[in-house]
Amino acid sequence: MKLQTNPIKQYLIIAFASLLVISCKDSVQTNTAEVEKFKTTIKQKDSVINELKRQLGNISNDKRAPENIIQSGFAKKIYHLYNNREDLINEVVGKDGVGEPFKATRSLFYNIDELQKYIRYVKTKSRKAGEKPSGFRFYFALYPEDYIRNKEDKRYANRQTFFIAPTKAVKDAAGNIEHLGYTLDNNFKVELLTEKIGLDSRMDKDGNIQKGSFFSFNTTIEDEENSLISNEIHSSPPEGNK
Repeated sequence: MKLQTNPIKQYLIIAFASLLVISCKDSVQTNTAEVEKFKTTIKQKDSVINELKRQLGNISNDKRAPENIIQSGFAKKIYHLYNNREDLINEVVGKDGVGEPFKATRSLFYNIDELQKYIRYVKTKSRKAGEKPSGFRFYFALYPEDYIRNKEDKRYANRQTFFIAPTKAVKDAAGNIEHLGYTLDNNFKVELLTEKIGLDSRMDKDGNIQKGSFFSFNTTIEDEENSLISNEIHSSPPEGNK
């Protein structure tokens, strides 16, 4: 004789089993979601670490000197070869902004942290513009005769300086690679400095820019949110014999 299972008891058993299955399923789904979240976070961290490694290169492991290192003897030679030109510049310019004898620029100090900050800034802005800098170009320049630093210091008028811009690798008509300086407009469009500021232009005796008809020289200083051109990176003024 078969034992009859109580219908209520049977229903409770089935309901409990169903709840157990649903609970396990929800737990598995929750665990899976958490695992995927952790995987995404790990990938993001790995990406940051790999980028930092790429920027640092093998600095910590490579003990070899870079190819552009020169010896102090050669540095001494080329530094002092400039002495005669320095004397000529001092003689031609005559006086600085406060009437003292002019002293030509011979060096300029850049804070290493500020320089690295500038490089990171250029890479970040350029990445947003879809551009990868090929390097940096340093441009010799001259402060105007009415230049005032920090709203009061006139000593650096007519002093030589330089500004820095990242470069873009561009092929010329012959297929040769040229590394041309560039900046970005407010819409993150790349603008070559050859066109933006007229690098091959010349100034006549009256201070007017002379250039072919295709170039329009604009003296208005625009408010450029994405400029990549740098001057005075937390640096000392152009200095004499330092």
